[in-house]
Amino acid sequence: MRVRLLFITLFLLIQNLLLSIVFAQDYTNWHLPEGAKIRLGKGEINDVKFSPNGSQLAVATDLGVWIYDAHTGDEISLIKVTTPRGTRTANTIAFSPDNRTIAVGNWVLGGAIELWDTTTGERISILKQNVGRVKDLVFSPNGMMLTSVSWFRQVEYHMWEVASGQEIHHFIGPQDSLHNGLALSPDAHYVSSAESGKVLIWDAFTGELHQTLENTTVWSLAFSTDSKTLVGGQTTLRSWDIETGKEVAEFKGHTRNVEDITFSPDGKTFASGDTGGKIILWDFDLSNQVIDDGDKKLTLPGVLRSFTGDKKEKNDNKQIDLILTGHTLPIKGLDFTADSKFLASGCDDGTLKVWNVDTGKEKLTIHGHTGSVQALKLLDDEKMLYSISSDGILRMWNLEKNTEQLVHTKQPWYVFAADFSNDGKLIATGCWGEVRLWDIEEQSFYEPMKKDGNFVVALAFSQDDKFVASGHWKGKLRLWDVPNRRLYTELNGHTKDVKDIAFSSDGKKFASGSTDGTAYLWNLSTMKNTLLTIDQKRGVGRFAFSPDSRILITVHLDGTMQIWDTDTHKHIENFIDRGGIPDALEFSSDGKTVYGYHGGIICIYDVDSRTLVRELPIGDIVRQTKFAFSPDRKTLVSGGYDGSIHIWDLEKIYK
Repeated sequence: MRVRLLFITLFLLIQNLLLSIVFAQDYTNWHLPEGAKIRLGKGEINDVKFSPNGSQLAVATDLGVWIYDAHTGDEISLIKVTTPRGTRTANTIAFSPDNRTIAVGNWVLGGAIELWDTTTGERISILKQNVGRVKDLVFSPNGMMLTSVSWFRQVEYHMWEVASGQEIHHFIGPQDSLHNGLALSPDAHYVSSAESGKVLIWDAFTGELHQTLENTTVWSLAFSTDSKTLVGGQTTLRSWDIETGKEVAEFKGHTRNVEDITFSPDGKTFASGDTGGKIILWDFDLSNQVIDDGDKKLTLPGVLRSFTGDKKEKNDNKQIDLILTGHTLPIKGLDFTADSKFLASGCDDGTLKVWNVDTGKEKLTIHGHTGSVQALKLLDDEKMLYSISSDGILRMWNLEKNTEQLVHTKQPWYVFAADFSNDGKLIATGCWGEVRLWDIEEQSFYEPMKKDGNFVVALAFSQDDKFVASGHWKGKLRLWDVPNRRLYTELNGHTKDVKDIAFSSDGKKFASGSTDGTAYLWNLSTMKNTLLTIDQKRGVGRFAFSPDSRILITVHLDGTMQIWDTDTHKHIENFIDRGGIPDALEFSSDGKTVYGYHGGIICIYDVDSRTLVRELPIGDIVRQTKFAFSPDRKTLVSGGYDGSIHIWDLEKIYK
């Protein structure tokens, strides 16, 4: 009997485990457009919020709003929010007090405020459109009202009755520029906004400027839970009394700009997260106490906990109780549970973490959120896909088993350009003014090559992987010796930002284009160039070589696509003008067709006839930045600005 019970128990445990694995993978098939087989990646994190009952955790991304089980980290649903411009789909979110509704604010110039049902995933209503960039949303305690603050050349405050969708109050605060900081008080009475060198506090009910805080540089702002105090700053944080405008305390602990600040519901603590991944919990109750630190009298609040991506180090600051390894890139969202016992943090490194505030222990980590896709490599067996995103993380996807392996490449900052070597062993990445090489097999960086102040915005390997070409701001074009990891030569010609570089598959040529309107075809042996085109009004933004290297397509920033003979250097003719520059451009593996992405549509062009032969509407998918094809021409892989990767069945598309 005991053996039987043990067997049944073991069987149920295994069954539940298998079900949880299947469930965890189901999200890759949610909201897929026609023709797509799977979606990889969940989009870059913009905001995080716990549900009022603490059971769910919502994450706002460029892909939409993901709802997780706050205890297990399992995906519950994806609210597929869309915007006309297709970027920054969900920038800020807020749960209603009854957990049933989530408000979503966009971060585009034509931004909107929307209400969504958290159970069905259906949109309830659009409260307002064209409100600019939405920064903060607050429900009233009874859930009957929703208030928003946004900015586009002015500060906008709006309040609605949720049930009817009727706007009951708004005010406009004139402000020509916004220095990132914008916050709404929990009681919806005040709005604070940062200009260069000062902070404004508006009385939302009267529409009048309540306080002006001069001579202060602020990157982030937040109101205390009781709406009586404002906290803000850049690296050093300060607090001000709302009524008097006087500075109350100073908070020193960050060495990088603070990206986000949030208060605990009990009002005793606030958390701040910076661009280096550090999160500090400050004891707000001690803000008026003077702390004796030897000869110094510090008017600093005590620091309860510090979560940081830095290595452990000796802690001489008596205000810091603990430093832990955690995030590595800018913190994009922070939120406490209603009981103030747990803190959620979302980061540009693609991770979402839940921390125990009392112990400083990490309770939960959720992976899968990704930055803009910078490079794709589909291996010949089509079982493995490599991708690297703006977060600097190499991801290896097993397309048969639908699993993901992360390799943290430990970039010092964002990756602005990347490329895989043709043999799949190396990655070249551009970060600020340096080019780095990463060995995939050894999972280690080589020392950065020459660095300067010109951002790297384009990278490409030569066909034999002996060279990497890098394009920089202000016209810099460099060729790097990969085996010896040194600068091979610097090439002159461009005067403005180099937007794209491409090598021919025969290994003899490469092309470079710039916003100055020039496109050059370079001989790799002699390093001599041929000027293909020059038009200062139409910069060059994209290139694509045909697989046989005989044809080069140049794309101007006005969307004009030109075809060139790479032997004669003659302009053959133009493709049909689809309008607007394609965000991705690639020849198919047989060279007969060209794929380009234009604002929600993948366009397929016939090379021989120079015509558009098919349009593949991909719905609300944010713009695609990279394409890759399988050798058998049956599969297309596309990577997006929102961090998602889609696998397309070309046979199904062509039916």
